[in-house]
Amino acid sequence: MSRSSWWHRLFRRKPDAVPNQTTADPKRPDLREFIYLDEVSLLSLLSSQKGEVTDSKSEQASEGSQASIDATAGVNPGVIAKAEVTSRYQTNNSSTIQTSRKATVQSRFRDLHVIDGLRIIEPVLVDSPANGIESLKKTETLSKLASAAELQRGKLVELRVRLAADPVFHLGTMVSEFTSMAEDYPDMFAAEGGLTTLQEIQPINKILKRLLAGLVPIRAVAVDYVVVEIDEVQYVAHKDLIRGLELRSRPLVIVGVTEQEAYWKDLRRVLFSEAEFTVFARISHSGLKDSWTPVKLADLFNEVAPDLVEQINAAGRVPFGGVPSTPNESAPDTKLAAALSHYVDSLLREVGKSLESEQKQAVAQSIAELKTRSATVSDQTSAFSLLTKYVLELVGGEIESARALELRTAAREAVGLSLFPTANSLSQVTPTAPKLKEDDEPLLLDVEFVAIYW
Repeated sequence: MSRSSWWHRLFRRKPDAVPNQTTADPKRPDLREFIYLDEVSLLSLLSSQKGEVTDSKSEQASEGSQASIDATAGVNPGVIAKAEVTSRYQTNNSSTIQTSRKATVQSRFRDLHVIDGLRIIEPVLVDSPANGIESLKKTETLSKLASAAELQRGKLVELRVRLAADPVFHLGTMVSEFTSMAEDYPDMFAAEGGLTTLQEIQPINKILKRLLAGLVPIRAVAVDYVVVEIDEVQYVAHKDLIRGLELRSRPLVIVGVTEQEAYWKDLRRVLFSEAEFTVFARISHSGLKDSWTPVKLADLFNEVAPDLVEQINAAGRVPFGGVPSTPNESAPDTKLAAALSHYVDSLLREVGKSLESEQKQAVAQSIAELKTRSATVSDQTSAFSLLTKYVLELVGGEIESARALELRTAAREAVGLSLFPTANSLSQVTPTAPKLKEDDEPLLLDVEFVAIYW
């Protein structure tokens, strides 16, 4: 080979790639990387479909030969010598071949995933949207349109979501991080009562972690599906199917708890970025729900410690803080006064009573005195408790503690009163979730997560 030919072959320019053309083999299985996998649930589901799940398999074969000749001779007195020869031939040479295969948990998931007909909702492509409402109602594929009644407990679903942890878990993680930073840099948090706020929150955070018991509550928004209502029936509909139709839609949110030990990636990398993933889950409660309690054990304390339950549940629904827009709107005293007024109205409707003009003035005076109790968690709780007692004594009514707790939480949400409003330094780094319109409030599908991957 000449030098010029060798030089040309070494440095010749490769042909340009054709746009929108991939070299990947379309017949190959999809790339799948897990960030969460519940092995116990996976093996149980797989065993229910395939029976016994074998970890290993072996085969053995043997073959051989062996030959031997034994000879003996002996002489007895007075008898002619006698000789004896014994011959034996036996096949005994052995050769063993053994093969062993141990299935990984990823291959087990693939074995389950390829079974047809298991999932009532799975990723599909919608060729064209429905022509109208009547055409939409004739859709038979559940992956395109499924009524709430068809979302039965125990059914499997697979869909893409924007993954995120529930705000309660956000709060716990945030407080833990702030506490660690405050220990290392106390001067930064000492200003404007930041250290005091952390001291108020820390006991609640410790109780919250104990109640979660290693569980991570998930609240993920479905990417391809929304909830629509047709003839007073709720449906989970594919967005591409209802495109162009005049239907009021509400977000579909997938909620459930996951085990912290079953994550294959760092939680901070997957739960706080709202990245898109695919979830494979089993419905745990039939139909769609308006509300969901992320901390299951908190309900056990309704009777003995209703204030504790209020603080934990409100932590996931009431903003932790907000960037102040105007001084009046951000003043904790003003927001607490508005929350107390809202609470009094709800309380009176609940007990079926009303206030006279003099009683209204007395209640307004009480709210003016109690609104200064906005600095800490304990102060806010005492303000609501004292006002409850005062109003009920005026009108002569009674209310269950659990119901009063719900009314308090609703009053906080109505005015955007934070449970921990003291530290401005915390509020500036903690975004406040936008308040949704009534039509935009999501509906929840409660599931048990089997796998989360992309």
